[in-house]
Amino acid sequence: MKEECRVIFHPLNTVVSVLPGTNLLAALRNAHVQIESICGGKGECGKCRVIIESGDFREKRLTQKNHLTTAERERGYRLACEIFVTGDMEVTIPVESRIERPQILCGLSGECDCGGMDPAVRLYPLEIRSNPTLPHAGTSIRLKEYSGKRPAISDSVYRKMQEPDTGLVAVLTETNGYPEVIDAIPKEKAGPPLGIALDLGTTTIACALVDLDSGLVIAEETTMNKQITYGEEVITRIAFAMKGDGLRILQQAAAGSINVAIRRVAETAGVDPLDLVEIAVSSNTVMNHLLTGTDPGYLELADADVPRKPFIRKAASLGISIHPEAYCFCLPNVSRFVGGDAVSGVLSSGLHCGSDISLFIDLGTNGEIVMGNKDWIASISCASGPAFEGAGVSSGMRAMHGAIEKVAIEPDTGEAHCMVIGGGKPRGICGSGLIDCVTGMFGAGIIDFKGILTDHPLVREGHNGPEYVVVRAEDSQTGRDIVITQADMDYFMDSKAALCGGIGVLLKKYRMKVTDIRHIFLAGAFGAFVDIHNTVAFGIIPYFPNAEVHPVGNTSLKGAYAALVSKTKRREAEKIAGTMVYIDLLVDVDFIEEYTAALYIPGKEEYFPGRVDPASGRETDGEADGEEKGFSR
Repeated sequence: MKEECRVIFHPLNTVVSVLPGTNLLAALRNAHVQIESICGGKGECGKCRVIIESGDFREKRLTQKNHLTTAERERGYRLACEIFVTGDMEVTIPVESRIERPQILCGLSGECDCGGMDPAVRLYPLEIRSNPTLPHAGTSIRLKEYSGKRPAISDSVYRKMQEPDTGLVAVLTETNGYPEVIDAIPKEKAGPPLGIALDLGTTTIACALVDLDSGLVIAEETTMNKQITYGEEVITRIAFAMKGDGLRILQQAAAGSINVAIRRVAETAGVDPLDLVEIAVSSNTVMNHLLTGTDPGYLELADADVPRKPFIRKAASLGISIHPEAYCFCLPNVSRFVGGDAVSGVLSSGLHCGSDISLFIDLGTNGEIVMGNKDWIASISCASGPAFEGAGVSSGMRAMHGAIEKVAIEPDTGEAHCMVIGGGKPRGICGSGLIDCVTGMFGAGIIDFKGILTDHPLVREGHNGPEYVVVRAEDSQTGRDIVITQADMDYFMDSKAALCGGIGVLLKKYRMKVTDIRHIFLAGAFGAFVDIHNTVAFGIIPYFPNAEVHPVGNTSLKGAYAALVSKTKRREAEKIAGTMVYIDLLVDVDFIEEYTAALYIPGKEEYFPGRVDPASGRETDGEADGEEKGFSR
């Protein structure tokens, strides 16, 4: 047997050499090929589909789930996580398995208003004078216009300050709680200090390059988090991190992804990444741990005591390629699954500032919901986000080129009409399209009030049970039917019930009614692209008749920006994290009742007062004029 096997991945023309017995999914990771793998290689999701063109391999079925039809297996389809390389191979990555051109929200542009500039990093001209009173006739060094505590200075920076006949500017940071001069640079090279605001998501990364003097956003870029091939969900990442060298691998993947984003914004702005003197990161609790190399194992415990202080590290120690002495400031966490991104959401939405009761909803890979006002704040987290991003369903995909983003179903015939991101034939269906689709299916009688597929003429018996065909094979980019199966509906109903039930727990704990909520802040892609009326009609979130809906964009990135340009906002974030109540739904006695009631469409009558029209999601008040009421934007 050869010492190494050569694997060629088409159509990427990527070649990697691996030892015999290497798992094909691991080989893809080694080749830095990003491929769908929601379950992280357990054989459960069926997303890491590849086509074996030729070569020697061994197959090990990891689960009893049959994700591939007999016809597909005859054409060479396999799951990468179930294939082990035993010889040279040629493998095609089919279009449905590729991760490319994601639709990622940035949401910063120009100058952002966060209540005033107060950055942790500033530049001060140096004034160097000979001082005969000092031992050996030394020199005194003063920072012009600086009036704070005496800053710490390393020996290497101090020596650089004493270089003769050179006008120097000191780079001073207060990120670590005390003033520290991290560099002295020639005056002619000293432009405004530059920093990075970064949203480190479980799936995606958004990055902004910021002028720390003016607050101007110079450039923005997005990329995928390279950790996604190790598992879509944070629980899967924790499990991987606890095995062998897993934590180091995930930490390097996070840092490598960040460096890609930083390199892109630096190229756009025409600056050297090594001139960037600060980075502020907003992410969930697990990602915070993985980025900083902090063991996340304890986060599996329901009684985990999560520190509510920001993680602060030298960027270089994390492998982030900016100024070697720059700091990385991570916004503080609240609990196991409510992290700095949720704190950023509260900070940037202003939920904590007014007297009105408000609700903040951020559905990413994980879902966070925060309720409160200036007097109190409470939060929950639910594992419903992946379903609303298109993950976990048979034809689901991220919001990227080729994804169905809008669906209208004719109530009389049940025929689906789709809008595709980028146009052309679809590859699959993303979260916003999925919500439209299931709501239309309910309105057309294709599913009943429990989410069960009916004997509708367009429901057929498929490979894995009953299914509704959204797009026929000949009209799809993959050559496969895009369908909603009963298993998909079961998963979606579970996710819908988790989210609506979680909101119900918050309302019940604080004795609130739906009429008490005055503002709904919808973050991220969920707020930007999802039809709010369909969301209510299906019972994903309750109907709040007195609430004004605010799509607030990428609040995680906005929170990182605020922390980057303002020490005051950093203190505000710490206060939010320190006072926010967290209700763990896994151990809460009220959640089962709320969850069970939400397993019906739309859900508990008290959360959906009046008649909710499945086609529009709007409540009619029964008046003679037929005036419709609903959320206002």
